[in-house]
Amino acid sequence: MQQPHAVIALPNNVEIDARAHRNGLALVAAGYRVTMVGYGTGIPPTGEISGMPYLLTFHPPKVKNLSLVYRVVRKGFHVAAKRRPPGNVLKVVAKVDSVTDGVKGAFRSLRKKVLPTPAGAAPEPTTWEGMLPHIAAMEAAMQPTLVQLKPDLIMCDVHLLPVANRVADHYRTQGHKVAVVYDAREYVYGLASENPHVLKGFPLLESEYIGRCDAVVTVCDPIADFLQDKYHLAVRPQLVPNAPIRELPPSGKPLTIREFLDVGDAPLLAYAGGLSEHRGVHHVIEALPEMAEVHLAIGARRPSSYTLELENLADRLGVRDRVHFVPFAPAHEVADYLSSATAAIFPFLPVGNHVWAAPNKYFESVQAGLPVLTSNMEWLEAQVTRLGIGEVFEHSNPASIVTATRTLLADLDKYRANITDNVITEHSFEHFVPTVQEVCLGVTSERVRRGLKPSSLASNLTALRKDMLGLRVPLADSELFEPRPWLRIGTSNSAGLPRVWGQALMREHPRVIAESVWMQRSGGLTFPVDETFTHQQAVTPAYQRALKSKYEDRVTHVLSESGRPMVGLAFGSYFWQEAEWFSRHGIRQGLIFHGSDIRNPRRHAELEPDSPFANPQDEQLAELTAALQSQVETLVPHVKAFDGPVHVTTMDLMDHVPDAIWLPLAVDAVEWDSPMVPLATDDPPVVLHIPSKAGLKGSEVIDEVCQRLQAEGRIRYVRRDGLTREQVRDLVLRADVVVDQLRIGDYGVTAVEAMSAGKVVISHIADRVLGRYPEEPPILRATCVTLADVLEDLMEHPERGAGIGSASRAYARRWHHGSESARVLAEFMEL
Repeated sequence: MQQPHAVIALPNNVEIDARAHRNGLALVAAGYRVTMVGYGTGIPPTGEISGMPYLLTFHPPKVKNLSLVYRVVRKGFHVAAKRRPPGNVLKVVAKVDSVTDGVKGAFRSLRKKVLPTPAGAAPEPTTWEGMLPHIAAMEAAMQPTLVQLKPDLIMCDVHLLPVANRVADHYRTQGHKVAVVYDAREYVYGLASENPHVLKGFPLLESEYIGRCDAVVTVCDPIADFLQDKYHLAVRPQLVPNAPIRELPPSGKPLTIREFLDVGDAPLLAYAGGLSEHRGVHHVIEALPEMAEVHLAIGARRPSSYTLELENLADRLGVRDRVHFVPFAPAHEVADYLSSATAAIFPFLPVGNHVWAAPNKYFESVQAGLPVLTSNMEWLEAQVTRLGIGEVFEHSNPASIVTATRTLLADLDKYRANITDNVITEHSFEHFVPTVQEVCLGVTSERVRRGLKPSSLASNLTALRKDMLGLRVPLADSELFEPRPWLRIGTSNSAGLPRVWGQALMREHPRVIAESVWMQRSGGLTFPVDETFTHQQAVTPAYQRALKSKYEDRVTHVLSESGRPMVGLAFGSYFWQEAEWFSRHGIRQGLIFHGSDIRNPRRHAELEPDSPFANPQDEQLAELTAALQSQVETLVPHVKAFDGPVHVTTMDLMDHVPDAIWLPLAVDAVEWDSPMVPLATDDPPVVLHIPSKAGLKGSEVIDEVCQRLQAEGRIRYVRRDGLTREQVRDLVLRADVVVDQLRIGDYGVTAVEAMSAGKVVISHIADRVLGRYPEEPPILRATCVTLADVLEDLMEHPERGAGIGSASRAYARRWHHGSESARVLAEFMEL
């Protein structure tokens, strides 16, 4: 029976939508196959988010021309004040535009009565289609993808109600039911916007489609009651608040807000949410002069007219040293992030849906164990008062903020004691998972439900943690924030190692930002990376200027891979051409080499009897040997002259860079984890070999030996090349024995992956190399001459396989799962 397919459709690029991730994971646990479909750019158009596949679509909407009034005001502020217009000025502009739009509307109505409507005319601005033209752009981009996915259920917010219902109608005519679940995330009649089209358009859109949906969920009781009464819904919308997942797997040391601030144990109020005048943060700053000991941490993405207003206000009041802008935490790390603050504060003004707001940050603050200070917004006031977990102040009133804060700080233990384990549980997503599942299962056809494949929520959370580490980089990428240790590794992205290293470092040292960078030369992206740029960008002056600015503002350390440059091609094609620039700007540079980028073929042929570089007969290999020799002869003099640390990933490379530091190969431990399986005894064991593209591993010898043993019925030989990462992982996990290489003299990434999976690894490790490792790798050593004997001995004593596999996994955990690499990088960064 086919597994039911749930599609979560989003008006954003999926990446930071924590609510969508949570709902998707709940449906995966219920047994659905889940696909996220987003609208936007900024990340690869396909991939995985929190362990679920996603697809991005995009169709730029027709941009409404900015009004003459707005353009004049904006230009005036830009010329006179070098800034955007502040919020109160934009309010006046919006009112003027609203009056102007009204006059234009009246004129259009009169013209419509007198003149016929031209064919293909745009929707009237009095309809939601006319007010919200971007909805049509989303629909045009997403509908073909949604139809192609053939969903059994679509979950969406108000933006995508039209396209979700159209897709459902499309399949209904074919006899296939597609259920639509409306996730009413907020009160659309109270959106906080200065745009009258937004304020009128979304309620019109919602009223047209909500009655056609199969089910509705929302975030709090007031909105649920309103929706049922307003639209005469037969069933009151069930509640799925914006609560965080509580039982996330550990990811090393947690990232906390106080790590960014040199404030000691001083009281720290944390505001983490969107920034606009409607959020009232300026009133908290106005209260700070009366609270001399209190600091305020404000979460932000980037500079804006409002952050500038806040900075200027803090300067005028003499409290700038107690107002701190900090980056947002990744969506599922917010509770950990907030936990080191003293209290959370929500100074919302009674604008739009704030009165009924049930914000993410409230639930995350409770999970963090933080007492709450909130303005007197209806829902928040009721929650905080009922639970006794904080104090309420009058909105827009700094004196009231001072009173509430002093009251709370005077008896912190009382409020903290009220945040009991039961309260935290009730504010966690796990508490609401059954609701998401019940609602969606209730509208999925009975026939389709037979294909459900349930799993536990906990088993699906590991990928989510890994994604969050990657998101720390872009969230911190702004000159608004105080300096912090920042490492960039690139630009060859060899085997995806820079990203694995960077994430390992951030797990051990949460204050650090570590990002991987790849300059695309040919072909598509093979391994994950944080940032990609093309050769065309690398030679473009504008791109180079932006990159230099980032290095000057934020980056403290660089690790140049394979002798390549880091600042585009601003200084040339090699690391040494930009070394002086890094030094002048106080950026510490290190080098990292992986193998053929620094291995001297002539020297290797002298050391290794079976070296692939010794009199290569193959024409292609002969050309490669000559190219590598030329490359090394160009690099080595500059590497020797380099006044900084040089790292290598394998010990054999110390033959070529004698004073190098070992930065171990690293793989994602979870990705390669699998149950330990004894070496086959009844059936022939599976022996796997994955050749290198360059033909350096001795694959011809491995083929000859393994094909003979297979012909004798003693093994099953699998040899594959040109594989994706997923295909390599699948083959390694299904193998019993992995033969790595016979000619280089050390083990590589494939051997590390196989050891992590608990497999028996056969590889050539030269005697001179073996002694350089901190302990002997549990690898069966073989050469071109001895491979057959090693394999035959293993076949005769299969019981040895379990011991070797267990030792291999333990060795990989000690040296190749990131902790040792993080230690080396931390030493390089002098953390």
